[in-house]
Amino acid sequence: MPGPDRDPSDERPILVERSHDETTPASIAVVYAISAALDTDPIECTTEHGFTLYDHVDPEALDALMDENRQDAGVTVELSLNEHLLRVSDRGCVRVLGPTDSEGESNG
Repeated sequence: MPGPDRDPSDERPILVERSHDETTPASIAVVYAISAALDTDPIECTTEHGFTLYDHVDPEALDALMDENRQDAGVTVELSLNEHLLRVSDRGCVRVLGPTDSEGESNG
Protein backbone atom coordinates (compact mmCIF):
# COMPACT_ATOMS: atom_id res chain seq x y z
CA MET A 1 0.00 0.00 0.00
CA PRO A 2 1.49 3.36 -0.97
CA GLY A 3 2.40 5.73 1.85
CA PRO A 4 1.58 9.45 1.91
CA ASP A 5 4.86 10.27 0.14
CA ARG A 6 4.51 7.53 -2.44
CA ASP A 7 3.37 8.11 -6.00
CA PRO A 8 0.87 5.27 -6.66
CA SER A 9 2.10 5.00 -10.25
CA ASP A 10 5.73 4.55 -9.13
CA GLU A 11 6.65 0.88 -9.32
CA ARG A 12 10.10 1.26 -7.78
CA PRO A 13 10.64 -0.82 -4.65
CA ILE A 14 11.50 1.07 -1.47
CA LEU A 15 14.95 -0.17 -0.48
CA VAL A 16 15.49 2.01 2.58
CA GLU A 17 13.40 4.45 4.57
CA ARG A 18 14.70 6.85 7.19
CA SER A 19 13.17 9.82 8.96
CA HIS A 20 14.39 13.34 9.58
CA ASP A 21 13.26 15.72 12.29
CA GLU A 22 14.54 18.48 14.55
CA THR A 23 17.29 16.22 15.94
CA THR A 24 18.28 14.51 12.66
CA PRO A 25 18.52 16.93 9.73
CA ALA A 26 17.40 15.73 6.31
CA SER A 27 20.98 15.78 4.98
CA ILE A 28 22.16 13.38 7.70
CA ALA A 29 19.16 11.08 7.19
CA VAL A 30 19.96 11.03 3.45
CA VAL A 31 23.57 9.96 4.08
CA TYR A 32 22.41 7.14 6.36
CA ALA A 33 19.71 6.04 3.90
CA ILE A 34 22.10 5.98 0.92
CA SER A 35 24.77 4.12 2.86
CA ALA A 36 22.18 1.54 3.99
CA ALA A 37 20.98 1.08 0.40
CA LEU A 38 24.59 0.59 -0.70
CA ASP A 39 25.22 -1.71 2.28
CA THR A 40 28.17 0.30 3.54
CA ASP A 41 29.15 2.42 6.50
CA PRO A 42 28.25 6.12 6.08
CA ILE A 43 31.87 7.13 6.61
CA GLU A 44 33.08 4.61 4.00
CA CYS A 45 30.46 5.66 1.44
CA THR A 46 32.80 8.23 -0.09
CA THR A 47 35.80 5.92 -0.43
CA GLU A 48 33.95 2.72 -1.36
CA HIS A 49 31.30 4.16 -3.68
CA GLY A 50 32.50 7.66 -4.47
CA PHE A 51 29.26 9.08 -3.09
CA THR A 52 29.31 12.54 -1.55
CA LEU A 53 25.97 14.23 -0.92
CA TYR A 54 27.45 17.62 -1.76
CA ASP A 55 28.14 16.37 -5.32
CA HIS A 56 24.36 16.10 -5.83
CA VAL A 57 22.77 18.75 -3.61
CA ASP A 58 23.80 21.42 -1.13
CA PRO A 59 23.15 19.78 2.28
CA GLU A 60 22.38 23.13 3.97
CA ALA A 61 19.87 24.03 1.26
CA LEU A 62 18.23 20.60 1.61
CA ASP A 63 17.96 21.05 5.37
CA ALA A 64 16.46 24.52 4.89
CA LEU A 65 13.87 23.18 2.43
CA MET A 66 12.87 20.42 4.82
CA ASP A 67 12.73 22.64 7.91
CA GLU A 68 9.49 21.89 9.75
CA ASN A 69 9.01 25.58 10.58
CA ARG A 70 8.62 26.55 6.92
CA GLN A 71 5.16 27.64 5.87
CA ASP A 72 5.37 25.75 2.57
CA ALA A 73 3.62 22.43 2.50
CA GLY A 74 4.21 19.46 0.28
CA VAL A 75 7.90 19.98 -0.57
CA THR A 76 9.58 16.90 -2.05
CA VAL A 77 13.10 16.70 -3.46
CA GLU A 78 14.05 13.85 -5.79
CA LEU A 79 17.54 12.95 -6.93
CA SER A 80 18.60 10.26 -9.38
CA LEU A 81 21.66 8.39 -8.17
CA ASN A 82 22.61 5.85 -10.83
CA GLU A 83 19.78 3.29 -10.75
CA HIS A 84 18.44 4.57 -7.41
CA LEU A 85 15.97 7.35 -6.78
CA LEU A 86 16.27 9.37 -3.60
CA ARG A 87 13.08 11.04 -2.39
CA VAL A 88 13.10 13.47 0.56
CA SER A 89 9.86 15.02 1.78
CA ASP A 90 9.13 17.80 4.22
CA ARG A 91 6.94 15.32 6.10
CA GLY A 92 10.06 13.80 7.61
CA CYS A 93 10.57 10.90 5.22
CA VAL A 94 13.70 9.91 3.28
CA ARG A 95 13.36 7.00 0.86
CA VAL A 96 15.81 5.28 -1.42
CA LEU A 97 13.99 3.52 -4.23
CA GLY A 98 15.48 0.91 -6.52
CA PRO A 99 14.97 0.38 -10.22
CA THR A 100 11.52 -0.63 -11.47
CA ASP A 101 11.01 -4.32 -12.24
CA SER A 102 10.56 -3.47 -15.92
CA GLU A 103 14.02 -1.83 -16.16
CA GLY A 104 15.77 -5.16 -15.75
CA GLU A 105 13.37 -7.29 -17.81
CA SER A 106 13.25 -8.00 -21.50
CA ASN A 107 10.24 -9.09 -23.47
CA GLY A 108 12.18 -11.16 -26.02
